[in-house]
Amino acid sequence: MEIDEEPNLLNLPNEVLLQVFRRLPRHDIFFGIAHVNHRFRSLVQRNLKTIRLFDAHCHVNIVDNRPLTKYRDDGTDPIITYSFTLFDRRGPEFTQKRRLCLRGNDVKYKELHISHLYDSKMQSQFERAGNGHDVTVSPKTATTLLSYMNLQAIRIQVRKQCKKESKRLEDDFFENCLRFLERMCSRVEIKSLLLCSKNILFPWQLGQKSLSKLASLQGLQNLILENMTTFDPRFLKLPTRNLASLQFRLDPRHRMELDQLQVSPIDGSLLKSLSAASVYRLDFSAYSEVAQVVTSIDAVDMCYFIENWHFSPKPWIIKGISFNSQVSIDDFRMAAYKILPSNFAIPFPYCRFQTCHRKSMDIVLEVACYANGTATQWIFRTGHLNSC
Repeated sequence: MEIDEEPNLLNLPNEVLLQVFRRLPRHDIFFGIAHVNHRFRSLVQRNLKTIRLFDAHCHVNIVDNRPLTKYRDDGTDPIITYSFTLFDRRGPEFTQKRRLCLRGNDVKYKELHISHLYDSKMQSQFERAGNGHDVTVSPKTATTLLSYMNLQAIRIQVRKQCKKESKRLEDDFFENCLRFLERMCSRVEIKSLLLCSKNILFPWQLGQKSLSKLASLQGLQNLILENMTTFDPRFLKLPTRNLASLQFRLDPRHRMELDQLQVSPIDGSLLKSLSAASVYRLDFSAYSEVAQVVTSIDAVDMCYFIENWHFSPKPWIIKGISFNSQVSIDDFRMAAYKILPSNFAIPFPYCRFQTCHRKSMDIVLEVACYANGTATQWIFRTGHLNSC
């Protein structure tokens, strides 16, 4: 009786091999299979679009201290550095770290730093813990490692160190860096994005190409704009069905520099856009932690938002919409009584109002306000009737 021999992996056709590779852990594919022989390596490299890649985070740091010199707009200018870390979906804090654009939680792999010299030559190093020196990596190896990544979260911070007469106050750093990342990484599926301006005197302002690129990110779920006080949210071109978290905030240093009331470009049109998108469990905050920064949202805008929510096709669940406004509780009460029916803004103790959805009376929209000294903080949120 003849015993059938087990099939030799080397003799399998490429189509079958590829099916086998796709079922393997990522580490085994890229640091095992890809190094067996030239055929396996070539098969992996040719099918990076269909093989599971490493979920990655990139921290882009830009120090714009040469405003009058020629700038390379392909993302390889020496003022730009890239730092890559990996995510582990099974590890702790994965969801939170990706949502807040924090460095990856996969501690098995070192951080990879990428920068470029004046002749565009790539420099790359692995970060070494403790007092040890970083480990230099060849450009070819770094390029290969980047091709194994699926970029899901990006933090871009820009520090402008330039004189007032500089012409490069508005730039397209964002578009340039994203173009570089799309060229180097096999997949760029941005779920979370943080844009940060670090210099109080010279705020970072996105150019037209960058604004267009930002508006095209339809898969974006979380957007944080830190110290971007000149950013007009109308450039986001809402509505988008995926943007569930939108945060405008200031870091502690910028908060300390605010000595007088500052009006942000955010107005009632943003409420209309958010209402049109109706993203499930929307979390929106506009400088709600800083009393000195107020929006231009007025009482009429708030009343129309309540009306739109009440007549929406189905109850729109809102995690929280918070912002500062110069609208007092009396201003809102007067506008509500003039614009809305009597059952649309039922007053409750502690400066709260509630309205039920027309199709589901147990789902309510609660409007609450808190005087914070300089302005009034308003919060919109939904919940069940008995829990509010």
